[in-house]
Amino acid sequence: MFGAGVTSAEGLKARALAAREQFAASGTNISEWAREKGFSVSLVQSVLSGKRACRYGESHRIAVALGIKENVPPPGVDPADKGERPIGLRG
Repeated sequence: MFGAGVTSAEGLKARALAAREQFAASGTNISEWAREKGFSVSLVQSVLSGKRACRYGESHRIAVALGIKENVPPPGVDPADKGERPIGLRG
């Protein structure tokens, strides 16, 4: 689904527009979706309009939840480990 240029601004904006269209087509209210997921309504609107880079923080989490950005674990975390413990630590 994601390939080269995943984080390019144009690609992110295109996927955000597609997500906005999916909300409209499905009759899903964006504000209700945001509140159900625990996100700021205004920040979700900003992500969907392509005004945010979605590189980190809540805007990144929103982009992942919307499916417009893939979920990549932070450095040092084994993606196969669902507990997301840093690699090399026992516990």
